[in-house]
Amino acid sequence: MADTEKTEQPTGKRISEARQKGSVAQSADLSSAIAILVGFLLLYALGNIMYAGMKEITVYTLQNLSQKDITPDIIVEKIIYYIYVSAKILLPILGGLLIVGLIVSYMQTGLLFTLKPLKPDLTKLNVISGVKKLFNVQSFVKLLFSVVKLLIIGGIGILYIKKELAKLDNLIDIGIAQFFILTTKLTFGLVMRVSIGLVILAMIDYIYQKWQYKRGMKMSKKEVKDERKQAEGDPVIKSKIRSAQIQMALKRMASAIPKADVVVTNPTHYAVALKYDRKSMYAPKVVAKGADYIALKIKEIAKINKIPIVEDRSLARTLYKTVDVGKEIPQKLYYAVAKVLSYVYGLKK
Repeated sequence: MADTEKTEQPTGKRISEARQKGSVAQSADLSSAIAILVGFLLLYALGNIMYAGMKEITVYTLQNLSQKDITPDIIVEKIIYYIYVSAKILLPILGGLLIVGLIVSYMQTGLLFTLKPLKPDLTKLNVISGVKKLFNVQSFVKLLFSVVKLLIIGGIGILYIKKELAKLDNLIDIGIAQFFILTTKLTFGLVMRVSIGLVILAMIDYIYQKWQYKRGMKMSKKEVKDERKQAEGDPVIKSKIRSAQIQMALKRMASAIPKADVVVTNPTHYAVALKYDRKSMYAPKVVAKGADYIALKIKEIAKINKIPIVEDRSLARTLYKTVDVGKEIPQKLYYAVAKVLSYVYGLKK
């Protein structure tokens, strides 16, 4: 029972697979709230440009109302003109919203592109599972958060309007232009406060979604073990591969060991075969090495071919751990290996 409880943090493989399926922690409210806030800021900053563009279209339209000779070329020219001026008005705002949307999406999910969420899933058509989703804890929390959000945003709007209405006692005495400016400021102030409130609430929602996502991605101990086993492979197959690798290594070393000058042993755990040719080698070279079973086989081949076996625990261990097969020994081992070779050459004489 303990192995099935989801108590373990998700592995990198689990998170990667979920991302490939499009499952990531994100808040749709955060993107929309920031889009509203940035949209109104762009409207405020680019208001003069928009006004100039709309004025230009209006003047152009009124000037051409009396035009009688309308040909296809004139119609195309007018359409191109309207598209050009409309693009000047809308593109800065739409472009700004697009850039902000991409930035917010990247900050939430990182660089992610997958088409798997677009594939049809027939399990979503299950009525029973759909009804269960309507009455689970997550749906209740979402509904509660929506109600709280509505109350907070409504409260912000009511308090602001109530505060500003106290300043509008003399509306009868002001002109239309002043009334328009005052109304615009009031609307902008209301929208900005509501937008900021929406952004703050959306950030809280994102934090909750991230916590909920990590909680839902947790794994049981059994799942972690199964994933590790799957990643490492079947132990039986691994054992067979390891056995085949040992046999191949022994075949390679069987031809190299008879040409060696000496085999240095640990004496039981490690065995390293060395060869030195003054004419072709700058330093002695390791032609074979192994531990445990392979070390035993190296010593057997050495005895059959009458290769001297010298016991030097520290040297054998160092050679095995630091020098690869086919590589020359490092300079720090020259003295120790020279002593061994000198001893072997003395035996041969």
